This record gives sequence, structure tokens and C-alpha cells, in this order.
Amino acid sequence: MLQDKGTKKIWELKKDFTHRWLEVDFLLTIIKAFHFSTLIKSFSDFKKRGYGFELVLSALISQVFMGDSSINGMVINKRGTFSFLKKDVFYRLKGNPAINWRVILWKFSMQFVKIMEQKSEQHQGIRCLILDDSLLEKTGKAIERISRVWDHVKHRGVLGFKLNLMGYWDGFSFIPVDFSLHREKGKNKKKPFGLTKKDIKKQFKKRRPVELCSKERVKEADETKIETGLKMFKRAIKRGFKVDYLLMDSWFTNNAFIEAVRNVKNQTVHLIGMYKIAKTKFEYNNKAMTYSQIRNELGKYKRNRKTGLHYLEAEAMLKGKPIKLFFSRKGKRGKWKTFITTNTRLSFSKMIEIYQIRWTIEVFFKESKQLLGLGTDQANDFDSQIAATTITLLQHILITTRFRFDNYESKGKLFRQAKAEVLQISLSERLWGLLLQLLKLIIELFEQVDEDELMEKILEDEKTYRRIEKLLEQV
Repeated sequence: MLQDKGTKKIWELKKDFTHRWLEVDFLLTIIKAFHFSTLIKSFSDFKKRGYGFELVLSALISQVFMGDSSINGMVINKRGTFSFLKKDVFYRLKGNPAINWRVILWKFSMQFVKIMEQKSEQHQGIRCLILDDSLLEKTGKAIERISRVWDHVKHRGVLGFKLNLMGYWDGFSFIPVDFSLHREKGKNKKKPFGLTKKDIKKQFKKRRPVELCSKERVKEADETKIETGLKMFKRAIKRGFKVDYLLMDSWFTNNAFIEAVRNVKNQTVHLIGMYKIAKTKFEYNNKAMTYSQIRNELGKYKRNRKTGLHYLEAEAMLKGKPIKLFFSRKGKRGKWKTFITTNTRLSFSKMIEIYQIRWTIEVFFKESKQLLGLGTDQANDFDSQIAATTITLLQHILITTRFRFDNYESKGKLFRQAKAEVLQISLSERLWGLLLQLLKLIIELFEQVDEDELMEKILEDEKTYRRIEKLLEQV
């Protein structure tokens, strides 16, 4: 579980977003810092007639900052710098199957890293790639590739997509770098994808030439999240992201990702993940054993003072290569959790400290849905869904850039005045910091409560989240 963080004000992004950043001028300033024209120069040919690609994309990115939740709203209200544009201009661009939105997101994320490296002191923090998924709920059965997907908060299937996202933590901030949208076929053969044959027949359909990148995005919808996650990891490494760790929860952690980090060349990358594949055999003390059997061999647990957790640790072999297993629980009656890492030199405290960075992606999902409308686009065209999701991720990168400059910049150098022991906590850490203090009190009273599940439910359940938000605003 994450460590407690002291904080004076936890909802600062929402406050700043509402009062200071709802201006197109702010966005255009940050876009200039990103050398926006240069980044998207290779896409200019997609708009040979009418308004240019740069202008239309700038307007789409600016939409949320003008207080409009949809293209229709922006056109009808006729506010701001782009009020002369008609809605068809936006719809045509979003539905263009030839636009490689993955490359656009990659260019923005790499530019963010470049800007921060140029304006920051020498790198100090752990750098991580983080993989996780989130539900994007939809309302229309006619949306291309839509299905019912499992909502683990509501414990039922809902109409929508699963967003499989890889993000990057540069030591101070989280940014999205790649994603895929998925549907779930389910086990009901009479109603594949949770829909009737009639519903599926009525879904939007579109022919796409094999050579277009959009063809690959549509294909990804039926691939497993592990398959697309592996591709995203390999792309991120190939594109030059400097990474110390790949972080993931138990749903993703398997031997394929362990092998993937081991096969990285030119830099050393390790994996830390929660592990739940009960039948996997490890080699321990010259015996083939499951992680549960290994845990039972370890004897009395230790108590970590920093976290208050009970823990055990063991070095073992998996597929002939060394790994390290950690087992932890909260209190004597708590449920044991298993962590696996390829870095056999890690201590338990350091492993937990690094793994807690994974929560920044959960906070990202919450911020993006609540403030930027992630997943609210209801266009039937799958290309438009990919475009809308990408645009939201670009908005988040720009906001993160502004936050870094506003809160840490000191005449050309970020974090100059900060010392290691008093380094100001990042936005994402603050956002969940005070929540964790509340959770700790609950967990100490009820040792059998699973802290990770409780935190996840709070972030996912809008009603509960808003109640806690009101309480924390008074702090």
C-alpha cells in the first residue's frame, strides 16, 4: 500500500483547472512550448483543402478549456478563437482513418520528456512505465466494436470499451504514452459481446484499406490486453523512453512481461508486479514449488516499521532465471499478497516505495474522466473514438506541463530550491495522499479489509468519491 503523505490541499488541480486554466490563451502558450507546428508537420497533408490540420486539431484540444463538452456545444456557443469553424470540419478530421493518432500521442509525450529534461535539474527520481486498464462507459449500441465489458465496481457488464493504457512516470509527473481500446466477447455463445445478433448487425461499419494504421487499431479491439500491453512496452522502449521499472497489477503480471523486460537492450529495466498465478512453479531450495508453498517454508514474518506491514521475502528461479518474491499483509489477520520482481537486490521497503507509483495511473484515470471527459465521446465511428481518446490524453499532457511550470519552475530550472527531504509532493501523490490517511485508520480498525481494493473502489465509484472530496475541501 502507498505511504501516507502530508498535504495541505489535495484538490488543487480541480481548483486551478476551473479558475485559471479555462482560457485558450493558456493552451496556446503551452502548445508553442511544445513546438506544435513542427510536431504535426508530417500530418499537414491530411487537410489539403479547407482549414489546416494544425488549426482544427488545436481547436479540438482547446474544446474542453472553453467549457464545451462536445463539438456541437462548441459550434453552437461560438466561443473563443475557433468560433468560425463548422462541426463537419471536426467530424471529418476525427473520422479520418489515415491519421496515425498513436504517433501524434507519442510525439507529444516525447516532447514533454524533452522539455522537462531541458528545464530540470539533473534527474533524481525513479522512472517507470505503468500499465493498467479502465472502463469507458458508452450509451449507444450502434458504436462500432462496442460490447458489454465487465465493471468490477458494479459487478456487472456495462456497455463500453476497456481502455488499456501505458503511462510514463518521469520521477515527478505521470503522462500517458500509448493506449488501445478493447471489447469483450464473453462466454455467452448466444449473445457474443453481450449483445444480440440484431444489435451487432446494426453497429456502424466502415471499410479500411489494410495499409492504414486505423485497420490495426480496429484489430486491437479483439486482442487481449496482455498482447497489446506487450506491444506498447516494446514501442516505448524502441522510441527511447528511459525506464527503470515496469509496474503492473496482478491482472497483467506474467512470464511474458518478465521476459520482455529481460530482453531490453541498451538499458536495464526491471519489473515489479503483484502476482496471482497460483499454479506457476518456481525453483526454490532445489524443489519445484508454487509461491504459496514457498511462503509456507519461510517461517516467521518480519514487520516493516515504515509501512506497518508484515512481510516475508525469498529469492527463487523462474524459467531458469533469478527473481525475488515478497509476501506482505496488514496485521495478523490480513490477507497475504504476493509481489514479484526481477531486481533481486531490492529490499521490501524499496519495492513498496516503487510499486506505490503505480497508483498515479489510477489517479490519472480519475482526473481525466472527471475534468477532461475521458470516454464521454459517443461517436459511432471507431476512428473517432480513437481520436477523441487521444485528444483527451494530449490535453492531460498539456495540463501536466502547465502544472510543472506553475508549481516548480524557478527561472529556467525546475526544483532548484527543493531539497531531497522536503521535495514538494507531486500533484498525483497529493491527490491520493490524504485519502490514504483515511484508509489507514479504516484498515487499522478492520485488519481484513483489502486496502488496494478499497482504494480502487473509492476512485471508481463517483458517488463515494464526491462525498470524500467535499470532506477534503475543508482541510
